Amino acid sequence: MDTFTGRPGELRRLRAAAERARAGTGAVVLVRGAPGIGKTALVRRFLSGLRDFTVLTTTATPMTSEAAFDCLSRLLRPAVVPAQGRRTPGDAGAAASTPPPPAAPHTLRRLVDSPAAGPLALFVDDAQWADGPSLCALVEAAHEGGRLCVVLAARRTRSWDEETLRALHTGHPVATIDLTELDDGAAADLVAKTLGGTADRTLTRQLLRHSGRHPLYLSGLLGSPHAVNPPERSWTPTLPATVVQRQLRGLPLASAEALNALAVLGGSASVPTLGRVLGVPDHATALDPLVDEELITRTYGPVPTVAIRHSAFRDALYAALPSARRHLLHRAAAGAVDRRQSLTHRVATAGTLDRGLAADLLRVVEEEVAEGRLLPAARLLSSAAQLPCTDGHFSGHLLFGAVRLLFWAGADTEAAHHADAVAACGPCPWRDEALGLTEFASGRLNSARRLLDRAHQSLRTGHPGQSAVVLAEVAMVHAILGQGEAAASRAGQALSLLRRNETTATTADGARDGAANRAADATAAANTTRATPRADNPTDNRTDNRTDGHAEDRAAAPTPCGAPDIVVPPGTDRSAEALIAYGAALQHGAHSGLARLADLPEEADGIGEDDVACLTVRGILRLADGRTAAATTDLTMALVRGRTGGARLFGVGAALHLAMCRLLNGDWDRAIDGIEAALDDEQGRRFDMAALWSLRSVLEAFRGNEAAAEACLTQTQELATHLDFAGPLYNTAMARAMGARARGDHRGVVTALQSVAELSDHSERVRVVATGWLPFLAESLIVCGLADLARTALDALRAVTGAANPLPAVADAWLRGRLAEAAGDREDAARRYEEAVRALPPGRDIPLLRALVDTAYGRVAAGLGRTGLAEERFAAAEAVFTRLGARPFLTEFRAERRAALPAPGRVEELELLTPRERQVSHLVGLGHTNQEIADELTLSVKTVEYHLRSIFGKTGVHNRRELRRRIRAVDE
Repeated sequence: MDTFTGRPGELRRLRAAAERARAGTGAVVLVRGAPGIGKTALVRRFLSGLRDFTVLTTTATPMTSEAAFDCLSRLLRPAVVPAQGRRTPGDAGAAASTPPPPAAPHTLRRLVDSPAAGPLALFVDDAQWADGPSLCALVEAAHEGGRLCVVLAARRTRSWDEETLRALHTGHPVATIDLTELDDGAAADLVAKTLGGTADRTLTRQLLRHSGRHPLYLSGLLGSPHAVNPPERSWTPTLPATVVQRQLRGLPLASAEALNALAVLGGSASVPTLGRVLGVPDHATALDPLVDEELITRTYGPVPTVAIRHSAFRDALYAALPSARRHLLHRAAAGAVDRRQSLTHRVATAGTLDRGLAADLLRVVEEEVAEGRLLPAARLLSSAAQLPCTDGHFSGHLLFGAVRLLFWAGADTEAAHHADAVAACGPCPWRDEALGLTEFASGRLNSARRLLDRAHQSLRTGHPGQSAVVLAEVAMVHAILGQGEAAASRAGQALSLLRRNETTATTADGARDGAANRAADATAAANTTRATPRADNPTDNRTDNRTDGHAEDRAAAPTPCGAPDIVVPPGTDRSAEALIAYGAALQHGAHSGLARLADLPEEADGIGEDDVACLTVRGILRLADGRTAAATTDLTMALVRGRTGGARLFGVGAALHLAMCRLLNGDWDRAIDGIEAALDDEQGRRFDMAALWSLRSVLEAFRGNEAAAEACLTQTQELATHLDFAGPLYNTAMARAMGARARGDHRGVVTALQSVAELSDHSERVRVVATGWLPFLAESLIVCGLADLARTALDALRAVTGAANPLPAVADAWLRGRLAEAAGDREDAARRYEEAVRALPPGRDIPLLRALVDTAYGRVAAGLGRTGLAEERFAAAEAVFTRLGARPFLTEFRAERRAALPAPGRVEELELLTPRERQVSHLVGLGHTNQEIADELTLSVKTVEYHLRSIFGKTGVHNRRELRRRIRAVDE
C-alpha cells in the first residue's frame, strides 16, 4: 500500500543526513527493522523530498550472485534517475546479473567528485542480502567525504561479514534507525487515510488490535472487503496469503518449517515441544533467523519458549498451510503435547467424531469446566461440533454447549460467530437457548429474552437442572434491560432449582464422586449417543447429571432432539445470587442489593472463583451507594479474577464500573487507561462497548477535549443502532449532559437528563446508576431557576441511596446553599456549603463535586468580606481542578474567582502547571533545547519530554513553537 503515515522523528534524522551530504560531509544511514515494518516506505518518502539530489536505488535479493561489487554495479548501472520522477528504473533487483566492472568503486568515486553532479543519494533495499564488497565500498566512499548520502535498509545485519561490520563501525559514525510498529496515532491515521469516512473508532481499534500496528499487517487487513463494509455481526480481520508469502521470503527451509509447526501449536510452545513436533532434537539454528526477522520472540528460562509475535500473522500462516501439511503437523503435535492439548490436534485431524474421540472429548471438557477453564472447553466443543457424526443431534449439542460456555465466559464475539451454525440445527429447547445467547451476543436483548423464555418453558418439566441455567441466563438479560423484579424472580427460581438438585444429588449420586467413574460416564455417553436418540437414553444430560444430580434429568421425558449433552457452568448458583442482589437494587436501591451480599467476605483470600459475579455486583452497588473506595477494591479484584478464561458473566462490567469509580475518585488518567484496555477486549459485549465510549466521552469533555468527546459520543450512538433496547440511549443522554455541564450549559444538562429520568424504560436503572449525575441535575435545575424540580431530583436521590451514602447530604446542602444565595442570605449559604464539604469523608470523596462546592463557598465568603476564607476555598478548588486537568471547570472557576476577588495582572496561562512544569515552560520560552533544559534542571531528557507532554495536554498547545510563543506573550 502506497499510503505513508507517521515516522516524523525518523524522517528528521534522514533529512539531517541529507543536510550533511549537501554540506560536503558524506553520511551513511542504516534503517533496520523486521520485514514489512515500513523501511522501504520510509526511505522512499525521504527520497521523494530530495529535489536537488541525484537518486539511485537497487534492491538486493537472496538469489544475488556472490560476485564482488555485484550490488554496487547494479546500483550504478542506470545513467541517472531524476529525483523529480520519484521512480526507480534503476532498481534492477530482479534482473539478471551481469559481470560487474572491476572499477565499480572508482566509478562511484568519480560520480561523487564530479563538479557537474549535484548531491548523490544511494539507496540499497534489503541490504541484508547485498554482497560485502559493495557495502564496504559505499560506506568507505561516504566516509571519504563528498556530497553523498548512503541509505541501507536491512532486516538484520547478522549475515554481514566481519569486514562489512568493521567498515560500518569505524570512521565516521553510521546513523542507525531502528523501526518498530507504528504508534497508535500513526496507525489510526493510516486507517483513516485508507478507508476515509467508513473508519469509525471501533473499527479502527479492532484493526489496530489485530494487526499489532504492524504496517504490513495493517495494510493487509485494510485490503479486506470487511474493512470497507464491516458486517453487522462481529468479525475477525484476516490477512491475505500474499502477506504470508512476503514474510517467508528468504527464510531458510528449516526456519519456515519451524514457523509452520509453531502456528499449528497455537502460536507459542516450549522449545522442546517444538523440537518433538519437528522431529529434530536440535533446532536452535532454525529459530535464530525467525528471531532476527522479529517473526517470533524467544524467552529463556528453565524451559525456553518461543511465540509468534503477531496473532494475525499466526492465523494467516495457519490458514495458508496446505491441508495435507497441516494434517501431518497436527498428528505430530498430538504426540508431543499433554493429554488435554493433544485432543485439540486429534480433533483437527479426525475425519469423523468416533466413539473413542467422543469419550475423550467429553472427559477433557468436563475437566476443563470443573477447573473453571470455560473458554478452552468451549473452543474444544466448537471444533468437535464441526466433525461429521452419524448422530447429528450429538454434534448439535456440542455446538449448543460451546455457545453456552462462551456466554458464561463473557466471550460474546465468539458466541456471535456461531449464530448461523446454530440456526441450521433442528428445533429443540437447547437450540432456542443457543439462538437466544447469540442474539444476546449481538446486542439484541429483547429478542434474546423471548428465545430464552421459550427454551425455559420447554425444559422446566423434564430438565430442571438445565432449566435452572437458562433461568439464570434470562435473569441476566432482565438485569441488563433494567427490569429488577423480573431479574430477581428468574434468578430466585434458578437458585431454588439448583439447591433442590444439589440436595437430590447428595442422595442419588453419593457413590459416584471419583474421576474414574466420571470418565466411565463419559465413555458410556459417547457409546450410546452414536445410536438414534431414544426417550429412555441413559446418557440424557450426562454432564447435567454430574453437576445437578437430579433424578428427573436421568428419566427425562422425550424431547424433540433426543439425548443432550449440554454442560452446566460452575458457579451458576452464586451467579444467581448475584443477579438476585442486582434485581433487588434495581427495585429498591443499592443498599437493598448490598444486604443480599452481606455474607461475601471482604478479604481477597476468602473470595473464590465462583464468587466473581457476586464480587462484581457488590462493587457496582457500592459505587451506587457512594462507597467509591470500597467499590474500587471490589472491582479491581473482580477484574483480576475475571482474566483467567473462566466464568465472566458480567463481561467487562467490572472494568466499566471501575472506570466510573476512578472518574468519581478523580483518578482520570487511570480511568482512561482502564477504558482503553476494556475497549481492546476482543470478546467485549456490544452494549458494554457503548457504555465505555459514553464514559470516555465524559472524561474527554471534563478535560476540555470537545472534539474527542463528540467523536466518542458519535461512536456510542453508532453502536446503539445495532441494539434493540433503551440502555445505550441512557448512556448517550448521560454523556451529553456531562458534556453540557463541562461547557457550563446548564440548560443542556436539564434537557438531557430530565427526559431520561422520566422515562419508564429507565425507572429502575436510575436507582443503580443515577447517584453520579443526580447532584449535577439538581445544580443545573437551580441555576435554571427550577427549584421545585431540583427538590424532586433530590427526593429521587434519597430514594435510591442508603442512609450512609453522603451524596444526598452533599446535594441537599449544595441545593440549600444555592437557594440561600438566590434569596440573598449569604450567611445561611456559607453554612450550607461548609456542611456539604464536611459530608464528603475519605473513602467517599468525589473531588470534582467537592471542588464545585468549594468554588461556591469561596464565592459566598468573598461576598461576606471574608477574604482569607475565600482565598482558602478558592485555592482548594483550584488545586483539584488543576490536578484533574479539568480545563473547562478551571476556566469557569477563574471567572468566578475574578468576579469575587478581582486581581489585576493575574497570569492565567500557567496556573494549570506544577512548579516543575512551569520551570520547563520558562526555559522553553527562552529557546532552550530538551538537553539544555535537562542540564539546567538536573533531569534526564526523557523526564523533560514527559513534562512537555503534560504541559501540552494541560495548556492545549500542540507543539513546542506554540508553547514558546505563549510563554513569551505571558512574560511580556
